Amino acid sequence: MIHQPTDGLIQHLAREAGGQPRPYRSLLPRLMLATGAALALAIIVVIASFGIRADFISHATSSVYSFKLLATACAAFAGLILVRGAGTPGISMRWLMMALPVVVLIAGMVWIDDAVSVVGARSISVPVCLAAIVLAALPGLILLLITLRNATPTRPALAGSVAGLLAGSLGALAYTLSCVNDGALFVTVWYSLAVVIVSALGAVVGRRALTW
Repeated sequence: MIHQPTDGLIQHLAREAGGQPRPYRSLLPRLMLATGAALALAIIVVIASFGIRADFISHATSSVYSFKLLATACAAFAGLILVRGAGTPGISMRWLMMALPVVVLIAGMVWIDDAVSVVGARSISVPVCLAAIVLAALPGLILLLITLRNATPTRPALAGSVAGLLAGSLGALAYTLSCVNDGALFVTVWYSLAVVIVSALGAVVGRRALTW
């Protein structure tokens, strides 16, 4: 039994316990569905609460927005891979590989940005940014935690944390529709902090909600 593959081992242990293992094989399709729903909800929250920036159509074609969009999308993709790994025993969590695209995109955005400001264009830019991303991420975090409850997370706090990473990244992605601050330093610092806040919240909730 030592050499038995992980899938077979879990099946064997479940049969010995007189039950059936959680259907973690189907996690990815359900996770993809939850991720799509989380993004849709985040967009709804952002539009309903903050609206879309007035010059979005023309701004959407700028190189700065493209990098902001790609950075948040890349972070969300990394979160998706990590959530799948956290909910599926036997899958390694390749943290550095997942972080590399985000680091590259942020570095590129800093390189092309001429007007870097960490405080943003307005006095309320920082608190609005943090509140918007966290608020937009909360519905998605709930959906992802529910999805993970039907999976096989062996480390509840870690699983909740990466669910928060994914939800926070989706919230940040949605907030690019409204955000008027294009400074790379602003985006790097405050978007990242908002995602960290959601990730920490996910870890706290996941510790309790995802325990078998």
